[in-house]
Amino acid sequence: MTAPDDDDKPTVVLDLNALKKEKLAKEEELANMAHELEFAVGPESKTKKETTEEFTENFLLERAKLEPAPQEEKKVPIILFDFNSDLFHKSQAAFPQGYEYHFAKTLPELNKFLANKNLQIVVFNYDAHPKAVNQLSAQIKQKFPMIKTMIIAKAISPEKAAVHAKSQFGATGYLQLPLEAEKISSEFQKIISKA
Repeated sequence: MTAPDDDDKPTVVLDLNALKKEKLAKEEELANMAHELEFAVGPESKTKKETTEEFTENFLLERAKLEPAPQEEKKVPIILFDFNSDLFHKSQAAFPQGYEYHFAKTLPELNKFLANKNLQIVVFNYDAHPKAVNQLSAQIKQKFPMIKTMIIAKAISPEKAAVHAKSQFGATGYLQLPLEAEKISSEFQKIISKA
């Protein structure tokens, strides 16, 4: 058996000039970063040192200029999804005041609301179509984490709600019929506080 020729072995060619250029470029980049850091910190004022109280007061004044002015509390949109039912349209009077309600009867209408990925609550009538509600709840939870869901049903005990909430189809809130403004408002507030 003969030893393999040196020509048959794989070879690696190092471009030393390219490595040197890369090293110089990185050193220059670090030097520029160090200069920027020095500039950001800056030298101390030679005329007068700022006291801690003055610094704090100036900091708070500058921060107050940057903070937006207090605005009216923004209402969380509530989407009432009346798929295969008219429960929400017929029961509008039972829903509490002070919320921004929207009605959707079809999936394309619901999708328009879901396009706004801010905090919203989608309310489902579970009794109208349980399989559809489960699938939609799971998809919303997965694709739109800021959008919360609430299920309303005739026979949903707290125990059933707890089991359902732990499933992949689980909603953020549950409410048993009949609809009462106080109960609905309370459940909305729980959902909003969990967001």
